[in-house]
Amino acid sequence: MLKGARGALKEFAPKLALCTYHLPDDPDVMESLIKDANPNYKVVHINKKLFAACPK
Repeated sequence: MLKGARGALKEFAPKLALCTYHLPDDPDVMESLIKDANPNYKVVHINKKLFAACPK
């Protein structure tokens, strides 16, 4: 989903809330995909969840 949303992440920078409990490397892989699409994202991991947003 994040790979397909690369253009939207770059252009529109929507706020994200994602579950990261499916695979052990989900937190790292998801954060990497988000930051590769838009390095302005700030990412926080809390209780098997990932929250990401770009500062305005």
